[in-house]
Amino acid sequence: MNGLNARQIKNIEDFDRLPKDIAEKIAQSSTRNNQIIDHYINNRKKYKSLLLFAIDVEHAITLNALFKAKKVNSDFVVSSVKDLTTGATFSTKENSEKIKKFRNGELEVLINVEMLTEGTDLPKLQTVFLTRPTASTILMTQMIGRALRGQKAGGTENAYVVSFIDNWENKINWVNPEKLHFEEDAEFIVKGIPSNNRTARLISIEMIEEFARIMDNSIDTSGLEKLDFLKRIPIGIYHFSILEPSEGYEPNPRPYDVLLYDDTEEAYDNFVNDLKLLFQSIDLQDREILTEAELEKLWQTAKQIYFPDYETLLGYRDEDVKNILRFYAQKQIPPAFLAFSERRKCDLSIVARHIYDNSLGRRAESDYINSIWNDENSFWQVIFSYNQLYFMKQLDDEIRKITNPDIYGNVSISIPTVIPDTVPIEKLTLYEIKERDIVEYRKIKNAVFAKHTDAKGFITCAISKVKTQMRKDFQIDHIKPMSQGGLTNIDNLQLLTRKAHAEKTHRENTRR
Repeated sequence: MNGLNARQIKNIEDFDRLPKDIAEKIAQSSTRNNQIIDHYINNRKKYKSLLLFAIDVEHAITLNALFKAKKVNSDFVVSSVKDLTTGATFSTKENSEKIKKFRNGELEVLINVEMLTEGTDLPKLQTVFLTRPTASTILMTQMIGRALRGQKAGGTENAYVVSFIDNWENKINWVNPEKLHFEEDAEFIVKGIPSNNRTARLISIEMIEEFARIMDNSIDTSGLEKLDFLKRIPIGIYHFSILEPSEGYEPNPRPYDVLLYDDTEEAYDNFVNDLKLLFQSIDLQDREILTEAELEKLWQTAKQIYFPDYETLLGYRDEDVKNILRFYAQKQIPPAFLAFSERRKCDLSIVARHIYDNSLGRRAESDYINSIWNDENSFWQVIFSYNQLYFMKQLDDEIRKITNPDIYGNVSISIPTVIPDTVPIEKLTLYEIKERDIVEYRKIKNAVFAKHTDAKGFITCAISKVKTQMRKDFQIDHIKPMSQGGLTNIDNLQLLTRKAHAEKTHRENTRR
């Protein structure tokens, strides 16, 4: 499905409604509708009682007819609809009777349009089909909440949520059920949605906020603008959800995302891996919620130990640290990390350098910029939230850094280097590996720490043999220096305390 213009996308995001012509295309798509019907038929014994959220009335009527043709006992409820032949309106009473039949097991499938998102008790509900997209986290939470009640709340032991996502999903920041992590053991199988696109969309919000600050003359952003552009692109995100108290029967899960940058990755990694130690002073017992005093104590301790230079760290927020602490109190596990593995493709300084080095004229420059902006394999549109003007202004800044560095306080301009993928990863420094592939970098780092950690969680320095459980106390070091042919692999990497590392470096420099 395609053909969405900028105005339609804006309307969808603002009002969570599909344009009528787009809705009609989806509703009338026989291939899509038959996939929905067939998927239920093929899993009928497992899915059992099904509540299906349709796009509109026409879609509900179409699906209902298809279900009935396959001998499935189904019906639909809508908030308001007139019979096209008689002009009669479906009454509230008729909807209530259909819901009662579904509740009693007389209907296998109930198709729903703009109803049953909250307040209706359907204890035997086994499965929810989401055939309508939504940009509203609240609506997605309500729709999934119909199924994921659990036995304690009168629901079923197992529940299934099936989301039908179209290939135009990357145009709009649709809420994906996977993002909501209702249950620790919930499993979501979503095909064809690369996590990098999802991560890039989350990053784009941060970038737009940054752009707004840069454009506001009352805010001093000179320090931010001096940074290498790539340092302003997060390397990844901690993604998690916290159950928040609500006025209803069930607490509501609220998703949170903490962006990690070059400057904060190590600090956050140490903080997250040391959470168990931080919580040793807190007796949670059967609680999952920290008191305000406990949260304040943990936050101040974490800030002092892991983020002492927080004022100079790009993207640091007190609330991010507090939310990770709140999440750990509920789950006793670290938050999930989503790496933005394609980050190095988003270095605007390389684009600026290409324009400058090749002395592109206005026409050639315009053609080049438009070509990379419209490249479907790039992340530029996603990162800049489909705002080409923002993209152009940021690119102009990068070009001026090269042509007029004095404007930025004589910032030193380094020529960006791109390490070919053909270079074996073990021949790169840890920093270069981090730049090329953050996932591989974290995998290597975790393997080195695992090699030096005993069963009780104590980490040992390879030289001094000092032991501690705090990850922040250690640095990764090459046993044989790379200058002497050493490689960056597990066999040639060790952990040293910061003191032992400083002493080793001093000895090596003295010998030279």
